[in-house]
Amino acid sequence: MPYLFGADTKTIVLKTESHKLFHEFEVEAGQEVKKGQPVIIVADEQVQPAATSSTTQQIIGFSMHDGLAGELVTVMMKAFALLFVECETDSLAAGPVRIGSAAVYNGTTGYVLIDDDTVGPTNQLGWALEGGDDGDIVRLAVL
Repeated sequence: MPYLFGADTKTIVLKTESHKLFHEFEVEAGQEVKKGQPVIIVADEQVQPAATSSTTQQIIGFSMHDGLAGELVTVMMKAFALLFVECETDSLAAGPVRIGSAAVYNGTTGYVLIDDDTVGPTNQLGWALEGGDDGDIVRLAVL
């Protein structure tokens, strides 16, 4: 007999904050994500399960359901908002970022500047959801 949700169900998420930020990501090739598993962003809107070596800065949230490589999973984000920001550096990688090193804000374009160099627990602004080059506009999940 089929189950309502397609598989045996069990409680994984006990409670969530009202109006929590959720975002959909593709599971990276060769990876598999399980419900309730912490995930890290590894490429433009692609995630994989966090490893034992993953830092709290890398973990973007927890998967709300199972997903195989190439499938979409919804992630309950640690972030509280998504913003458009500007890359201050060439070859910005998707993942943890900080405020730009030269300036916080580009008065000409009207965007906050971000950089992925030396991001740590004391300076992390959030996670870039995609990579980019100097001047590119990308989405930022704000911590």
